[in-house]
Amino acid sequence: MAHTVAIIGSFQKYYNEILSIIRVFKKVGLCVLSPNESYITDKIGDFVIFESDKKDFSPAEIQMITLDKIIRADMVYVYNPNGYVGKTTCYEKGFCFSKKKPIYFFDYPDDLPIPVIKNKQVLKPEEFAYIAFSSEAEFITDYSLCTDGEKAFNDLFDLERSVNPVKAKKIVICGSMMFFKEMVNCQNQLKKLGIESIVPKEENEAVGLYDERQFMEFKKKVSRTYLKKIRDKETMGVLIYNAKKRGIDNYIGANTLVELAMAFTWNRKIFLFNDIYSPLKDELMAWDCICLNGDLNKLKGEFIKENMVLEEPTDSQLSLFEFI
Repeated sequence: MAHTVAIIGSFQKYYNEILSIIRVFKKVGLCVLSPNESYITDKIGDFVIFESDKKDFSPAEIQMITLDKIIRADMVYVYNPNGYVGKTTCYEKGFCFSKKKPIYFFDYPDDLPIPVIKNKQVLKPEEFAYIAFSSEAEFITDYSLCTDGEKAFNDLFDLERSVNPVKAKKIVICGSMMFFKEMVNCQNQLKKLGIESIVPKEENEAVGLYDERQFMEFKKKVSRTYLKKIRDKETMGVLIYNAKKRGIDNYIGANTLVELAMAFTWNRKIFLFNDIYSPLKDELMAWDCICLNGDLNKLKGEFIKENMVLEEPTDSQLSLFEFI
């Protein structure tokens, strides 16, 4: 039986190059589940519609079908020239990572908070095709991590999925660090409502301790730990603080999107502090995100629906130095 592969990346930017890679993979006997060899007939924002797509399907429906193919593939190849990873690719990669899917890259990913081993996971198409066809592709686990980082990684992938967490009592607050003060304010408001929450700690105290390369490695370790918090059995959901940033309403950045995708994968409720972020409208609506429009009492209402126990909450802030 032929090994199956899914290719992800920016189809809008690089579809012709991806078509060439599909032909390389098929030539050695690999079966490419996604994308199809087709051509682009329409674009909706950053989303492309192929001639092979069902004409009556919405972008959200097309994307869900694509995600299903990606998850069913034996392995995934990310075409990311110069390290570029767009938002859709970012959350597709998040699904792959959470499913322990073997994942490989064309170039080393730029500013992506996951562990990647250059000499193992960064391969040209012909190199990847050889590994895939010879059944040598694997979910990489031998990363060089600090002791606590390694423990967090092992715990992350040894945990059994908790579909309906019982009496989960925490909310993990996510968002751009530009909104740090606002996230802390949300934590204080939730505390008054009897809901415990977690916020990241500001990065400024770490900036002066590392050079640029060390700081990026540092951010990756912290991001992995925060993703673990989202999967924790005590977590009921995530609150995405999405306000105006650089003139863009309800902004959700790439890192926050990864956290949001992790929450969706693990059946955590997703709350948006404000309204839907327009560029991701179809995905956010398909994922049943709950828009609070600034009213945290709506979040409390969801706690009551889930029969959560409201207790005297404690302050919880994830220290950047806690897991080093």
